[in-house]
Amino acid sequence: MILAAAAALTLTACVKNESLRNNTEEDAISFAAYSGNAVTKAGTAGELTTTALQTAGFGVFAYQTTGDYAGSTAPNFMYNTKVSGSSWTYSPIKYWPNQIQAGNTDSQPATAYQADKVSFFAYGPHAAATASTGAVTGDNTKGIIALTSNAATGDPKVTFKATSALDDQVDLVWAVSNGSNWTNVAGETNTLTSGKPYLNLQKPAIGTAVHFYFKHALAQINLKAIAAYNQTTAGGTAQNGVKITIEKVELTVPGMYEQGILNLNNTTANTPLWESTTGSSDLALTVDGDNINAHLKDGGAKTAATQPTGVTATEQDVIVNGKYFTVIPKTGTTTVNVKITYYVTTDDPDLKDGYSRVKNVISKSVDFSTLAAGTKNTIKMILGISEVKFEAEVSDWTDGLTGEVDLPVNS
Repeated sequence: MILAAAAALTLTACVKNESLRNNTEEDAISFAAYSGNAVTKAGTAGELTTTALQTAGFGVFAYQTTGDYAGSTAPNFMYNTKVSGSSWTYSPIKYWPNQIQAGNTDSQPATAYQADKVSFFAYGPHAAATASTGAVTGDNTKGIIALTSNAATGDPKVTFKATSALDDQVDLVWAVSNGSNWTNVAGETNTLTSGKPYLNLQKPAIGTAVHFYFKHALAQINLKAIAAYNQTTAGGTAQNGVKITIEKVELTVPGMYEQGILNLNNTTANTPLWESTTGSSDLALTVDGDNINAHLKDGGAKTAATQPTGVTATEQDVIVNGKYFTVIPKTGTTTVNVKITYYVTTDDPDLKDGYSRVKNVISKSVDFSTLAAGTKNTIKMILGISEVKFEAEVSDWTDGLTGEVDLPVNS
């Protein structure tokens, strides 16, 4: 159920070895990316391949500091820079600072050097925002609704608002390091912590790459359905072409967070730093209409033969095209109330309509010990049906009363 890394992205810096020179194109910070697993584009449910991620893009915040990053400056190097396209391009192009922590490559004493460092933070999918306020442009009522402004000091943050609209789910991800050591052009090593952001990087040698490993910041809820024919567990065989088709699934998740702020400078490895989570509403989620898998979607009043395949003894996704719900993580037991409306249709030529059609509305609750970030939480609905069976027995004759009649009467 764990879906740990959504994507791995590469930030590459190229340099020359001369000690005194102006920056050239080889010093430009360039990006490359690949998507190891899928992420969801803002405003569009469904999963992104690497090609689709190139269209959606991801956002980068970068801070240049003299000395170590302390979260006390505004993003003075990059602000929500969108990286996208098949060549992972962005604008304006930025260059690595030339001043490194030690060494004497420019004929000055080591004590004359300033430690110019750059700390990188990233999130995805990219959301366009007004830099001076951080307000996301367009619809800012759901999903990623705000970023920290370009004048705000401190860590970069993303404000997220949950929505019950299936087509507006967002798979919010943030970038961490895999812990590989970073070496600057002077040969000094900066030990990075796996699962935490890229802090205090200095100008690297040509070909050195910074890999952004994206983690899921939300928890996922999805639905599967499977039939149990004439048995207590999933499986069995349907008889006489009977079809189980789904009209609607309604979920209610009590006490979920409505909104939260994701700090991109997470302090616990591989764990999203959610701040200022607010609200405790009953999140109502409904799957119906064209959002139901076409193989399972009820076709209305029609014969079983003309219904879709329906629920079978093989597990199937209920929601179409791999869509799912995302929620802000929450510790402690979470109860999800499930209500499903489905039909069982059987062809019968002796009936007026040529078939029987039985509507079923079933409700049940399922508990999750926690809805943790990066977990894929699945509600598997086992729809059990059993045949109507008959038995018959003819009772034996029993002795009744006896009446005597003398015909004729003997004398």
